[in-house]
Amino acid sequence: MSKNIVKVIEVLAESPKSWEDAAAKAVAAAQKSLRDVKSIYIKDLSAEVLDGKIVNYRITAKLSFKLE
Repeated sequence: MSKNIVKVIEVLAESPKSWEDAAAKAVAAAQKSLRDVKSIYIKDLSAEVLDGKIVNYRITAKLSFKLE
C-alpha cells in the first residue's frame, strides 16, 4: 500500500493585479496552515468589474497536499 496519500481542498482567492497573483496568494495562504502543498489546479476564473474596469481577479482552485 502506498504511503503517499494526497488530500485535495477547494479554495477561493482574489487579487487586484492578476489571476496569477490570486493563485500565488492562494498558495501562500494555504502554506500558513498546511504543510507540503504539492499542486494547484485552477478550476475557474472570474473578475469583479466596477465602472467598466476590472478591480479584482478571482480564482476558484483546488490545492493538493500530502497527508502525514
